[in-house]
Amino acid sequence: MTDTRCMAHDRHGLWKLGITNVLNAAHGKTHCQGSHAFYGTAMDYYGVPANDLPTFDISPYFYPSADYIHEVLNTPGARIFVHCAVGVSRSASLVLAYLMIHHRFTLLDAIRKVKESSLKMAASPEHTHGYLSVRDLENVLDTCKLDLTQIDEVWPNLYIGNVAIAQNRTALQRLGITHILNAAHSKQGSIGDQRFYGSGVVYCGIPADDSTHFDLNVYFRPAADFIHKALKQTDGKILVHCIMGMSRSSTLVLAYLMLYQRLPLCSAIKRVIRKRAIYPNRNFLALLLDLDLQLRRKKRKTCLIL
Repeated sequence: MTDTRCMAHDRHGLWKLGITNVLNAAHGKTHCQGSHAFYGTAMDYYGVPANDLPTFDISPYFYPSADYIHEVLNTPGARIFVHCAVGVSRSASLVLAYLMIHHRFTLLDAIRKVKESSLKMAASPEHTHGYLSVRDLENVLDTCKLDLTQIDEVWPNLYIGNVAIAQNRTALQRLGITHILNAAHSKQGSIGDQRFYGSGVVYCGIPADDSTHFDLNVYFRPAADFIHKALKQTDGKILVHCIMGMSRSSTLVLAYLMLYQRLPLCSAIKRVIRKRAIYPNRNFLALLLDLDLQLRRKKRKTCLIL
């Protein structure tokens, strides 16, 4: 399939479509950030540094690109996304070359084939309606008008806070906090550990970075299990914190609400922002979208079995 750079930069959207390979016909060009590092190990990347100019000779890339596309499409379960900046010139040229080289299409037949496929995709309900995106979630988060405070109860006996309140043992004791989940364990400015809190509080530390590449999703289930166990205890109260109490900690709380309270991601966000201003980074939002999709698929399978 071919499309614009916006879709190419939406790794979550590509994952949902089952894309395993990306061919970028505008590699290294302005606003095209694709690379092996950008897509990571989940997708194989192939870059063609073509210019969309009358003077640029793209023909040396016809056979290498066609061979790459052909190899991908002959791999069971593989799907390839070919793009440039707008998705109408460079990427289309490489796809046309592939159809001519490996399927022996005439140029006119190849153009007709691509046009037919584009019309079918535009008419499909899935393409028209799409899914939630990171931008959609950010729009929901932007509706929160609350001021950021040190600590807020966002679910019965479940608090999100910052590092200042987390290190104020007197305040925590006054609130009746029995469990601490520190999403910034061992990070600069976060001194919490089991020795710091003593035997009166159960501590769990997650050494997460608030970055665009940290895989926080590997901690979703362990963190949710810890929160669930804390809330099941008699008089159990848990504080989930990071440094600011906005990104890492809120992401883990949202994952808990999705995994244990069975809230869809958007509903979980709306529930939390009634009580606290939060703002997970774009990477974490994408990981939460992945979790949301996995849970929806699992729910559909369960319904079919029933």
